[in-house]
Amino acid sequence: MIPALDRLRDAKRVGFLFSGGSSRCVFQVGVVETLHAYGIEPAMCLGVSAGSWNAAAVAAGNWRRLRPYWRFFSRMPAVDLRNLFAPDGHSPWVWARLHDRAFRRYVTENRIRAGLPLYVSLTRLSDKRNVILDVQTAPDPFRVLLASNFLPPFYTHTPLLDGERYGDGGWSNNAPYEALFDRGCDMVVLMASKGESEGGLFRNNADYEHVIPPSVADRVVTIRPRHRLPLPFVERRWEKLAPIANLGALRAREVLTGETLPGTEMAAKGKAFTAHVARIRRMLGR
Repeated sequence: MIPALDRLRDAKRVGFLFSGGSSRCVFQVGVVETLHAYGIEPAMCLGVSAGSWNAAAVAAGNWRRLRPYWRFFSRMPAVDLRNLFAPDGHSPWVWARLHDRAFRRYVTENRIRAGLPLYVSLTRLSDKRNVILDVQTAPDPFRVLLASNFLPPFYTHTPLLDGERYGDGGWSNNAPYEALFDRGCDMVVLMASKGESEGGLFRNNADYEHVIPPSVADRVVTIRPRHRLPLPFVERRWEKLAPIANLGALRAREVLTGETLPGTEMAAKGKAFTAHVARIRRMLGR
């Protein structure tokens, strides 16, 4: 097979797909930095859950400030007990408020309108189906991005979009690469946080060991860690997040060039909770 870097450089329209994974999506920061260092730039971006914020910053042309973006977000207090009594709160978590402040500083609606095509994967709550929405043409881009992150208890009131309620896109499709092909891309870079040693890609609860089908396997370049990331789901300390961004940069180099680099064997101890669930389901034959 032609090396990944050559395939991407020969492509006419490359789509960047940012899968979800909460704080582990900081891995994507280093991946984006390496892709741009090799001259690989997206024609459009698609984000899922927390990956949507990275996708928005890249589509808005602000990829160089992804690290400051994450540092700014992680340094703001995430809990405010007064939010328990707010009309749109009812939770001590203030993630919506944090995202609003970070969005206004590092993305902005104007940059989105003038930037690259930007899409997000959401789960329509009325029927639990996956929906891909166009952020660039939405009446309120921020509300669409926020809806893509709706995951209790961190959020309690999902935004209403065109009469529908939506939740985290990772519930229904955490790797919607087909959506980018449907919109004209001939190559996709899929950035995921699930380690290779953990098995296939997590797509949804019914497809947690997803394998890219042979029909498009040579058109999807998947960049993910070698092993399970040693990072809690909602880690917010920059000193813990920064090494994962650095790991993303190294892993991108390995995948693109075929090199083997030191420092990419970083791994958490033990297995993830989802791995135990998968084992039980296999034992039950489900």
